[in-house]
Amino acid sequence: MTMLVAPLAMANAGKIGVAAGILVFAILFIKLIMGFIRFCFRHPIIFILLLVCGGLGLAFNVLLAGILILAVLIGGGLAMFLGNFN
Repeated sequence: MTMLVAPLAMANAGKIGVAAGILVFAILFIKLIMGFIRFCFRHPIIFILLLVCGGLGLAFNVLLAGILILAVLIGGGLAMFLGNFN
């Protein structure tokens, strides 16, 4: 029940921060997927070598974690910035 009430209790700065974080994550995630597809077609030998050795999954997870951290920092920073200057 609290999960349904929490968005209603958020201030406008919090809502804008969450929206900005989701938007940044979506854009960067799509760019990550497109970059991996381009990498697969441009460097097939390196791609197969990384796929066999397990390095491709590690690289994807590290980049995905970087995207999540960046989205949280941007969304939280925007929420704090807008919350302090209301």
